[in-house]
Amino acid sequence: MGNRGMEELIPLVNKLQDAFSSIGQSCHLDLPQIAVVGGQSAGKSSVLENFVGRQML
Repeated sequence: MGNRGMEELIPLVNKLQDAFSSIGQSCHLDLPQIAVVGGQSAGKSSVLENFVGRQML
């Protein structure tokens, strides 16, 4: 189970960051950012897990 595209993307982004770091450059990737706000037991984790397609906690 999980999102295969996301599973393949994360190591690729890590490799890009490592490559830029090795030549002394910063890697500024404009990636989406998500914030989930809510009280305890409001389903925040479930919302994030549905976005990424895999269980996080």
